[in-house]
Amino acid sequence: MQIRCYHCHKPYALSKDAVATALDILSEEKLHHYNARCPHCGKSTQIGFDALKRAAPNWTPKEETPSDEQSA
Repeated sequence: MQIRCYHCHKPYALSKDAVATALDILSEEKLHHYNARCPHCGKSTQIGFDALKRAAPNWTPKEETPSDEQSA
């Protein structure tokens, strides 16, 4: 996924693994955007859930593990 920093305007890329990790974090914590750090200036660029989802169309949310409180 190609990103252009809002602060220094230099382009950089997020790998497919980084996009999948960001989507996992957003879905687990129910957030609306991910803060990607620019490798050039170190400042954050906000990337929305929809933009990340477009970059990884085959991503599916991880299944939550059942709690240990189930009766046997």
